[in-house]
Amino acid sequence: MILKDLTLCLDRIFNKDIAPGWDKTGLQIGNLEKDIKKILVALDVSLEVADEAVKTKSDLVLTHHPLIHDPLDNILSSTTGGKQILKLIENGIASYCAHTNYDAMAGGLNDLIAGKLDLVNTEIIEDRYEQWYKFTVFVPIEVEEEIRKVICSRGGGQWKDYSYCTFNTKGKGTFIPGKGSKPYTGKAGKMSYVDEVRIECIVKETNLDSLINAVAKVHPYEEMAYDIYKIENKFRESGFGRLGELKKPQYFKNLASTIKKTLEIDSFAWMSKNDIKAKDKKIQKVAVASGSSDSLTDRFVDMECDLIIVGEIKYHNALRIAESGKIIITTGHGSSEAPAIAGMSAILEEFLEKEKIKINVIKSKNGYKSWRYQIG
Repeated sequence: MILKDLTLCLDRIFNKDIAPGWDKTGLQIGNLEKDIKKILVALDVSLEVADEAVKTKSDLVLTHHPLIHDPLDNILSSTTGGKQILKLIENGIASYCAHTNYDAMAGGLNDLIAGKLDLVNTEIIEDRYEQWYKFTVFVPIEVEEEIRKVICSRGGGQWKDYSYCTFNTKGKGTFIPGKGSKPYTGKAGKMSYVDEVRIECIVKETNLDSLINAVAKVHPYEEMAYDIYKIENKFRESGFGRLGELKKPQYFKNLASTIKKTLEIDSFAWMSKNDIKAKDKKIQKVAVASGSSDSLTDRFVDMECDLIIVGEIKYHNALRIAESGKIIITTGHGSSEAPAIAGMSAILEEFLEKEKIKINVIKSKNGYKSWRYQIG
């Protein structure tokens, strides 16, 4: 698959459209016409990862963190960042990142972390909304099922655990073909009456163009009749952070070791009010947020929970949260997002297998840098 087409697929499966406007996500480097046969998945494009991409003959590096985030004045071999960019370009390797959109999306990083901690009854802490549309098409009755299959194979009528969700209304269509027309039925210059079905469904904005193009290819009419309506409904399905419950309450001193083992970290920093006997505090409700979590501070302060686990947060924000009676843990930005390598790989592999696309996906051996902790 060429990079131009693969990028559209990656935008869709990693929900690029829910990333905030300030974020740099998506394709950052690449020849759009290059055939992609191997993808290396990493957390960052470090020098080691760039070397690994060259050695493994990868065509694309898929990362969680963007290679290019701030504006660049130059790209030089003498600068950190410039070295990686030049190495990728010189070796014809593309770079794509799924950043905050992967954090927030359903089945993304925050859901992955909540799942690792075995949290139940999870809910989103800060919502992100995707734009949805209603797609309506008018088809002759004899091709109704064929058209519906195409619609639903392109993301139409899909909502959470449900698929093939359409509403269908039978009616009578009329038209008079012009002299130069080639109608599916009827004759030029004469009124035609056709038994038709109006098929309508909802579809995400990211799937809309693909759906329309696919239906147009199989629709029998010379001029396909269809409507698109922008939906103002807010569907709550993605967002930053997750709040959930442990299946059984646990003392913090016991839960601490479970957190380290589950999240595969050596240690973590934590804070609470001095008058709280933290080690003997029973933990039931837990909030998690990967990476930098300062923007969620007000929500953390106001919500009812016992423990908050974040990647990193400013000291004064952590202090506010602790003063609200909660225990807050910081695992380190990179450590909180290290599961992204396996998580993104799994999403990509599932998509490639479903679409029968032959691209090799490999997980980076150098794609994550852990903090070293002082001994003694």
